[in-house]
Amino acid sequence: MFWDEEITPEDTNEIIEWTARELYKYGLETAAILFIESYKPLSRVGSSMGQVFFTPLLPFLGDNAMIKGDKFFRIFQEKENVDRLIDRLEEISIKGLEPKEKNQNIESSSEKVSVKKGWRKYLPF
Repeated sequence: MFWDEEITPEDTNEIIEWTARELYKYGLETAAILFIESYKPLSRVGSSMGQVFFTPLLPFLGDNAMIKGDKFFRIFQEKENVDRLIDRLEEISIKGLEPKEKNQNIESSSEKVSVKKGWRKYLPF
């Protein structure tokens, strides 16, 4: 099954980068850094709890979500990966996205000026 698979460094980098970009996209990089720093000593326990409670729900989202979810939890069990995520979030929050991707985000946001992204679309104001 998929839990026997070895996680490659490319998978680790991909998941860390995806996580950092998603947090940046929703404007949560500062809150995420604060949260991750404060709960870093419990990363192994939290990851194990996530595997116990969330992995049974992932098959409803598809096989791909189940495989990626399992890799996500296994990657963030290791403290050096948590540190790498924090470093990447700090780097993104200081520098922002790369110019090519930033231009794409600006172009897409200028087309949809009134559309809110992420969780902000549920706010009434």
